[in-house]
Parts: sequence; C-alpha cells; structure tokens
Amino acid sequence: MQLFSGVILCLFCVFASFCFFCIAKQQATTARLSCLALSVCLFAQACLSFLGAVVSDSISMTVYLVLNCVFVIAGLAALYFYRSVLSSVFFGSPDKADFEPQGDQPTPELEATQKELEQEIEAANRMRQRMQSIFESAPNGMLVVRKDGSIAQANTLAESIFRYPEGGMVGLSVEELVPKEHRPQHYGDRNNYVKAPTKRMMGDRKDLYGVCLDGHKVPVEIGLNPIEGSFDQEIVATIVDISERKKYQRFIESRNNELENSNRELQEFAFIASHDLREPLRKIIAFSRLLQGEDYGTFTAEGKEYSGYVVDAAERMRTLLDSLLSYSRVTSMANSFEKTDLNALIEDVCADLQLTVEENQAEITVLPLMSIEVDASQMRQVMQNLIGNAIKYRQTNQAPKIVISGEQQESKYLLTIQDNGIGFESEYAEQIFEVFKRLHGRDQYPGTGMGLAICRKIIIRHQGRIWADSVKGEGSTFYIELPLIRQEEQLNE
Repeated sequence: MQLFSGVILCLFCVFASFCFFCIAKQQATTARLSCLALSVCLFAQACLSFLGAVVSDSISMTVYLVLNCVFVIAGLAALYFYRSVLSSVFFGSPDKADFEPQGDQPTPELEATQKELEQEIEAANRMRQRMQSIFESAPNGMLVVRKDGSIAQANTLAESIFRYPEGGMVGLSVEELVPKEHRPQHYGDRNNYVKAPTKRMMGDRKDLYGVCLDGHKVPVEIGLNPIEGSFDQEIVATIVDISERKKYQRFIESRNNELENSNRELQEFAFIASHDLREPLRKIIAFSRLLQGEDYGTFTAEGKEYSGYVVDAAERMRTLLDSLLSYSRVTSMANSFEKTDLNALIEDVCADLQLTVEENQAEITVLPLMSIEVDASQMRQVMQNLIGNAIKYRQTNQAPKIVISGEQQESKYLLTIQDNGIGFESEYAEQIFEVFKRLHGRDQYPGTGMGLAICRKIIIRHQGRIWADSVKGEGSTFYIELPLIRQEEQLNE
C-alpha cells in the first residue's frame, strides 16, 4: 500500500511539474520564473516520493537532504515570485513596487493591430494639426459656433477683426458680436437656422455690422457653412472685414455724383450755347447775303470775296452748332424704348435719302432683320448717318454698294453695314468716333466730324457698342451690337 501511494504521488508530481514547465514558456518574465520554480519544486517532490516508496533503505541520507533542500528552495522561490498575488489575497492590495503585469505574450496579430492603431492615431494627429494650420492661415476670419451660440474656436484674423486678445473669443456668445438693437432678431434667426442649416450668406443683401471688444462697429460679410457629422451641430462662420470696400464704394458714389452733375451742366451748356448762338448767326448770314445782293451798294471784287468768307464761315458755324445740339439731345431729349421693326426703319431712311441714292446710283441691299426695343428716332438717325457716309465716301470709279444684315447672338443682336467705299487705315478705327474727328479735309468731303460721335453716344445709351473694320481702298464694315434685354429690365426681373 505504501509503495502504491508513493508511486501515485510521484507520477502526479511529475505531471504537475511538466505542466508548469510548459506554462512557463508562454508567460512574462515574473510569471515564467514562478512557474519554473514550482516545476522544480514538484519535480523534487516526485523524486522524494519515488525514493521513499521504492528504494528507501538503500538511498543515502545525503540524497534525501539535497532533494529536500531543492524542494524547500524552489518552494520559497515560487512564493517570492508570487508575493504580489499573495499580498492581494491576504491584504487586499498588491505590492506595486515589485508588481509586473502578468499575462500572455502579445501575438503577431495583436502586435499588428497595435501598430495599425498607433499609425491611425499619428495620422489623426497630423490631420488635426493640418486643419488647425489651414484654419489659422485662412484669408478670412473664421469662427466655429456651437448649437447654443457659443464660440468653440476662433482664428487669429477673426480675433483681429473684432479686436479681441488671443483666445478671448472662445466661450463667448456669438450674440455679443451683434449690435444690441439686432440681438433679439439675431437670436431668433439663429435658432431657425439651426433647425435647417444650409450653406449661405448672412444678411440677404443687407448691410451687416459686428461689434468689437471696444464697442466699435465694423462692416462685415458673413458666410455660414454647417459642419457635416458634427456632434454638436457646429457651424463655421467666415467673416470678411469690408471697411475698405465700403470706403471705396462711398468714394466711387461721390465721384459718380460729381461726374453726373458735371455731365448735366455740360449738356445744359451745350444746349443753351448752341440754341442761343443760332440766332446771332442767322442774322449774320442773312445780312451778309443782303449786302452781297447789291441792294445796299456794291462791293469791290475783294469785298465780294471777303463777304463770301463771312457767309461760308457763318454757315459752317451754324452746322457745327446744329451738330452740338444734336449731340446734347441724345440723352436730354431722348424718347422711350419701343419694339421697332428694323426693316421698316431702314426703309424709311432709304426713302429720306432717295435723292442722294439716285444721284449716286447707289445699290442698297437689306437682308431680313429683327424687331427689337430701341429709341426709333435715334436709331433712325444712326442708320441715316451710316448709310449717308457710305454714299458720301464712295469710290470715284464705281457705284456705291451697301449691304445691311443682322444676326442674333444669344442675348444680343448684331447689325452689320458693309460698303465698297474708299475705306480708311485700321489705325483710325477708334479715332473716327471722336468728337470733331475728320480723316479728310472739308474741301474733299463736307461735314463737321460729329456724325459718328453722335452714333456712338446713341448706341451707348442703348447699352450697346459700335465699332468698324476697314481696308483702305476696299470699303468699310460698321458693326452695331444691341442687347435684346436691357439692363433695367434684367434688374427688374
């Protein structure tokens, strides 16, 4: 019986020793040493059990002593390495000074997962730093506003606009940046906006002002943009200080008013001067012709020549005054815009110029044109001037040929007047529309040099433009571009 129990105890100790030895391979440093000590202790006990049961009489006392010493030392070592666990069991708190975490060694999958997590954390930190840099370097002031209206973040430019110290706007209610008289309305508008946030501008074309820390008001433009996925429904507000723009706008408005007053005075002066000077000129011409009629005496040959100069000069002056009067009346005595059939309008112009057309055997071809809104009397003046010029500046060796056509180009209508006249150098294409600008002497072609200037002023009043292309000796082409919808009508829509 003693032999059987001794063998059973020996086998149990050997099995337990082997188990602790295998477990030790998978543990951390402290746990591994503890398991190895227990494995040695159990192995020593197995040896003692075997010797005691099988060869107890022949074994020496020295062997028993050595095995017992190994058993005791291994047991004490195991107790030492497990002191933190024993302390927790008996006293309720581990020995923190000597405690080392025990557990399984990290597997390759766990290490890979940990590495990926560290990389994601690092990437998130880099992204946060990048976004902070972008937020700070934005060309506009920027605020991040929470759902309750408190400011969560403000960049340096926003603090500069509202004259706050660094970090002084964080936690501030956004209503404190609004003038006191508008705060109740702003509070309601903000609550309504939070219910259905969208990307838009604040103010709806109204002037907005922000209140600085020192109470000063600054004109601003504010854009709102909700942050998608924000836990607290945060909104980014971009702020632009438009103080300089407002100042410049006031300057432009002042200058425009001055220019309008100056233009009005010049128009009035031109009208009065041309109107009042016509009567003295009429008398000069009339009495000069009476003197030339020899009813009041006779002139010598030189006297007749000089009196002729007076009449010619007075006639030219009257023509110039008539042109100035027409030029000033383009805006001061203009008619309303009405839908006009350009085909009928040009037909009337050709009827007025019928005698000139027949004398010069001119051929005028008019292709189908549209009906558009114009000042009919002024547009008739433009076409009469351009057709008359095409006949006047004709080639000496061939009859004038004039082709008038039109083409719709999206929201504009392009009129083209082409002739086979003498043409002009392309470098004068802009100068011919200047006041009193002439490319030929009065002895070659009569006129005052005001016709094309009047045409341009009329077309500008129609919100269009007029220009010319020409090759000297091959004819000219004049282009008139007119809007189908004038600016006032676009604004009304």
